[in-house]
Amino acid sequence: MVTLDDLLELDQIDTSVFVSRRLWGSPMAKQIFGGQLVGLGLAAAFRTVDQKYISRSMHVQFLKRVVRGSQVEFRVQGLVSACKIVTRTVLGYQNGHPVMQMVCNFMQHRVAESDEPGYQRPMPDVPFPGTQPDCPFVLDPQGYPDGFPAKIWATSLDHDHETPGPPTQHLWIESPEACSRTLQTNQCILAMYSDVHFTRVILRPLGIRIAPASKCLRKIVSVDHHIWFHRANTDCLLFDTRCPQLYGGRGVVQSQVFSRDGQLVASVVQEGRVDIDSRAMLARPKL
Repeated sequence: MVTLDDLLELDQIDTSVFVSRRLWGSPMAKQIFGGQLVGLGLAAAFRTVDQKYISRSMHVQFLKRVVRGSQVEFRVQGLVSACKIVTRTVLGYQNGHPVMQMVCNFMQHRVAESDEPGYQRPMPDVPFPGTQPDCPFVLDPQGYPDGFPAKIWATSLDHDHETPGPPTQHLWIESPEACSRTLQTNQCILAMYSDVHFTRVILRPLGIRIAPASKCLRKIVSVDHHIWFHRANTDCLLFDTRCPQLYGGRGVVQSQVFSRDGQLVASVVQEGRVDIDSRAMLARPKL
């Protein structure tokens, strides 16, 4: 069985050049899972900085879909190497072609003082699965044991999405043994998680599925992906996700990530581009 650590393994082939060992993709998709590329890119950047640094933010552009059968090479370059702030760029290549580029910003780890001013948005009232008898969450079959190596709980599965609904989603993701990993590795795992079921929120008001894809959906792709890390993450994370607008084939999805004890761990933004056959959509039977 593939593990989270397997998906983040890299072989170093030069001073700042790394190659993925294993790429994962959903059984229902032809391409590799984009979240793994984000996690691997951050892992490659971490390999070039001192262990005292953690990620502050990362900004990714997906340039081309990554297909099965060939590994991805990550080339890391240094932009800034100051005492408190370090920046790296990472370029990903498959078969000699660029597939992604990213900028990773690092800082020295610090915990806020007890008397330091601060605040955060409260965590939504979304109980962890199993803690209440009327919990609306169901275990997504794309998670353990046959798919992505994590337990994923969603309020609805993709095959339910032919019924239009609001462009929102609550998703709990649990990873095993998070407490035994370094803070840097857990940030890579969060980066990988941040792309799970993300862009499908764009299509909820239209009643269009991604997997299996509705006939009117020609294409949906992730273009930009941005993460700001606020606090250390834990083994259980709530993704509170929404898409405020779909216009001109573009939807910008926003997510705030909370730990089980209510701390705001990270903020994520992703742009998704969709191509919908309007005639096929109008021809669908009304429910």
